[in-house]
Amino acid sequence: MGKTMKECVTMILPCSISGARKARLLSLPLLVAVTFFLSGYAAEGPHGTKPAMEMLFEGNLEVVAIPARVGTPKGTITYVDGMHGACASFDGMCWVDTGFFQDTLGDQFTVECWVNPSPQQTVYADIFGNHVDGGAGFVLQQDRGKTNSYMACYGTGEGRWVRTDAITLTPGRWQHLALVKAPRQLQLYLNGVLATSVQTPAPVHPSPLPVAVGLGYTDEKRCFQGCIDGFRIWDKALDNFDHAGIQASEMQETSTLFMTATPRPAADRPDEFWAVATEDTHLSIGVTATGQMVVRELLCPAVEWDWIARPVAFRLPPHVEVGGQMKALKWQFVEAVVDKKDGQKVTLRFACDDPALEMTSQWHAKPGPGPIYHSLSLTNCSRHLVTVGEQPTFDLDFSGGTTLWRFHGDGMTPDPVGVYEDRLMADDAGSHYTARTQPTGGFIPYVVLDAGGQHGVYIGLEWSFCRIEAVTLDISGAPVLRMRAGNAGDLHAELAPGETLPMRPGFLGTYQGDLDDAGNRLRRWVFQYCVPEVLRQDTGYPKVQWNAFAATGKEPGSWDPTEEGYYPLIDDIAPLGFEEVMIDVGWWQGGEPDFDQADWPSGMRNAADYAHEHNMRFGLYWTDDLDMAEPAQRRQRADRIRRLFTQYGADIWRSDSTRGEVIGNSYAATRGFYEMVDTLASEIPGFQWENCSCGGRIKDYGAMRRAIKVFNSDTYSALHVRQCFHDSAYAMHPMQLEGHLGSVNGLARPQGVAAVRYAFRSTSMGAPSWFLDAPNGSNGTEPWTQQEKEALKACVATYKSRIRPLVRKANLYHISARPDGQRRDGIEYYDPDMGQGVVYLFQPSADTEAAPLRFEGLDPMRQYWVSFEDNSNPSCLQSGAGLMDPGLTVALEGARMSELIFFEATE
Repeated sequence: MGKTMKECVTMILPCSISGARKARLLSLPLLVAVTFFLSGYAAEGPHGTKPAMEMLFEGNLEVVAIPARVGTPKGTITYVDGMHGACASFDGMCWVDTGFFQDTLGDQFTVECWVNPSPQQTVYADIFGNHVDGGAGFVLQQDRGKTNSYMACYGTGEGRWVRTDAITLTPGRWQHLALVKAPRQLQLYLNGVLATSVQTPAPVHPSPLPVAVGLGYTDEKRCFQGCIDGFRIWDKALDNFDHAGIQASEMQETSTLFMTATPRPAADRPDEFWAVATEDTHLSIGVTATGQMVVRELLCPAVEWDWIARPVAFRLPPHVEVGGQMKALKWQFVEAVVDKKDGQKVTLRFACDDPALEMTSQWHAKPGPGPIYHSLSLTNCSRHLVTVGEQPTFDLDFSGGTTLWRFHGDGMTPDPVGVYEDRLMADDAGSHYTARTQPTGGFIPYVVLDAGGQHGVYIGLEWSFCRIEAVTLDISGAPVLRMRAGNAGDLHAELAPGETLPMRPGFLGTYQGDLDDAGNRLRRWVFQYCVPEVLRQDTGYPKVQWNAFAATGKEPGSWDPTEEGYYPLIDDIAPLGFEEVMIDVGWWQGGEPDFDQADWPSGMRNAADYAHEHNMRFGLYWTDDLDMAEPAQRRQRADRIRRLFTQYGADIWRSDSTRGEVIGNSYAATRGFYEMVDTLASEIPGFQWENCSCGGRIKDYGAMRRAIKVFNSDTYSALHVRQCFHDSAYAMHPMQLEGHLGSVNGLARPQGVAAVRYAFRSTSMGAPSWFLDAPNGSNGTEPWTQQEKEALKACVATYKSRIRPLVRKANLYHISARPDGQRRDGIEYYDPDMGQGVVYLFQPSADTEAAPLRFEGLDPMRQYWVSFEDNSNPSCLQSGAGLMDPGLTVALEGARMSELIFFEATE
């Protein structure tokens, strides 16, 4: 059996045109299936295993399987020189039906092929697959319109999908790809190297479609352009691809791009050290005799645990492209500059000669608690155009962690899991974890590595399109986790002479305590240094907002607001204490922000003036489809947004994506959007941005540095509001998390005093907002009763006087499990400096078990006076120790009940 499969087919089928070296058109008459027994002729995998099917494209579409068959061409397939012999060439309008059905596979399988992509692809181009709507099948698919950036996906039923991160393929070059459904992971291999994976226990939901090559869906507009060779399906999860003929040099080159379980070499001991420290985080950075940058130490002074057990060299860009040729870079250390004017800042500068480049790495520890901020930039000092690829912000090996935590952004609707807890095992080398952030939805760019709930380390990125990834290393003893943050796989930037490219900045911090302690220390730093100045300086933020979507529509659920409903709404809600009104989608006509003169005959300036006369701030929604990566289109969007403020008197611009992406899934679009917003903020006095893109899909530290708040998700029930807040409050500042109770049909309306309180409290754990019909019932609901209005007015007053100060400055604790609509749920705020706090308590179901509420973060030696906003329970004096353990028993009667439990330390 020394012959290859292609040699065997040639011997048995002498009339085949295997090994042809010229492009040939496939004859379209009926092809006769090969019916002889082919067992033993397929490629051998590990331990002598055989693929379930194999297509080699040697001038025909023979399918090596039992029973053997011939694939069916859809369109015109041509044959050209391939990776091994001939291959199939796809022109973007053709594909092959293999006739192979997924139901012959189990929950573990591998699909692989060689790919040589064309420079151009259609949106969602598929290399192979069989996925269908509803969450069935699998596919290797392009990431929307990001040319030759591919992800592996499979369906789990009920419209749900598991996706890996996307990896970028090089056009005009052969690359080996493998989609692997392993027992608890979906994996994507490139050139035999595990490039990315996602942890998942969810079983595969098979598709009724046969597997296709050159397409993976029912829409033929998604056909692939390029060449494919050596297509195989295995009924097992492979981790070895020796049978594919991948060159060792290709594997080695690819392994430098992706994280593997193989440890990197330990770095030499640095000749020079510099230390930076906040109250929480001490970091030592050094440079070796060979000019390598090394993080030597990272510890929390309260714990004195050094997370850097294995110092490794911090990789600077290994090569760039100049004039179409790759240039290897030889970096040399130039100097270190220490600045102590604003905390501690160390700036390290590196340079190379051919081409002349300069890399600057700045580590900044600002006064107070929180992390250390790291920024990188690359300057082209040469006289040539230089093309630069990815550069991580952090790439470190951490020792001592037991659990990795990741937090979903819940942008469209709450993620089924929300908060991901991954237990790390010493004998589980090679497990991959990813927090992928993108403006179309994903994770918050923040992960926490926790050591048994006692202390930990966290990493975050200040960018809207990025990822943080981790892999357990093959090292005996305690788990060692390599964490890399910053790469997104899309950076391919051209730098003109003299131009500087900023990389994705980020932060790195340590903490003592549990997950909430990490968040509380981080939020103090975020409040002090990473939010718009008005939030920090004005204690009247966050404001209480009424979004006028439901109250001003021509009809319930209309996306066409009118002034006929607007002015009575202001008259209704101003006496209730509301501080902002937002005119949502559809007030304009055409492609420019020109108000609809039929629906708004008095104009938007009059609408703004009327809100201002009632001591309310005025916001306007605007959206378009301009590309933020293009300077001209940025200027055009900025000019349109500028009109909202200068022409109409708006106080807030509300973004959304009903007519196009707000930012776009790329480094260039993110950078361009930030530049646009920063320019508007510098030019327009009082400029404010309310951040929404189909809900809170743009939920990250770069956006929130610039936004007053983020619309937390794009579904609007009280349960979903609280689920999203529960997840995001681990990572984001609560004063920027906007509640958003309402309904798409515009008819949401809490009925009764208890329901009004339940609804408003669900939205007001952070920044309150809802979009209900007006209290006068002008758009389809019953008018509010006087008792309901008084209840709402009291809720608003309590929020502004007693809760808002806590939202701004207090510690936040998750004192319940994630809300599920059955069990009681709630959160706690406590300001240890003031000795004051509040617990939000929600009881969705009448038969909920009244387990004691265990408070957190209190002084066990102090006494606290506990009172209830609705007088549902008698006030009492309790010790801090008793409130934390065994806790406070609270009685509530009925379903959808709520309570605010205030507590204050006595002298």
